[in-house]
Amino acid sequence: MSWEIEEIGEDSKSEVSNKDCGGITNDVYVAVGKNDLHVLQWALDHAISPGIRICLVHIFPPITYIPSPVGKLSKSQLSREQVQAYINQESNRRKNLLEKYIRLCNDAKVPVDTVLVESKSPAKTLLDLITVVNVTSIVIGTKRSLSTIRVKKGHGVGEYVQKNAPDFCQVKVVSEGKEIKKEHVVQLKRSSNPTSLVRSKQSDRNFFECMCFSGKFN
Repeated sequence: MSWEIEEIGEDSKSEVSNKDCGGITNDVYVAVGKNDLHVLQWALDHAISPGIRICLVHIFPPITYIPSPVGKLSKSQLSREQVQAYINQESNRRKNLLEKYIRLCNDAKVPVDTVLVESKSPAKTLLDLITVVNVTSIVIGTKRSLSTIRVKKGHGVGEYVQKNAPDFCQVKVVSEGKEIKKEHVVQLKRSSNPTSLVRSKQSDRNFFECMCFSGKFN
């Protein structure tokens, strides 16, 4: 998972698909995107102890436009069957993506489960997930090197979550197979409105209630 933050708002909608991960704080959560095998490998090498399970977190954007021979079309321009066919196609693509991460965990003989989240705001979603599920350990990848983080304006999702996660959660940011220490991350000014980062208790309950349990891929 290696996004750059453009804007974090309060209007993101998250839907989680999870099996057994909720409420188990000893699990190590690993955020994974298209090319994060090195992030998962780092977690397996440095963050796992006997009896600990990996929970793979994959965040994907909501479907608003669908590609077609004449360009991208909004869902309202297509039939329900066409929209469902594309949704199924994307679901299979995500399954194939996650299977390579699951195989790596299986090869390391580490139990693994999956958390699928539909959201347009990855950083806010991860902060919500940490708070609602009481995640105590999460590993997030970044494409940026330490030198880039020092000089480049703006902050990646991993660095942002690391600066704003609650104290009970240990956030590890990994780049090129190496951990970026928290003291190297550029200081970010915390929001003056806590609700922009962490939802109210009622909203947290709503976030948890939207979870549907689907089981891991076989």
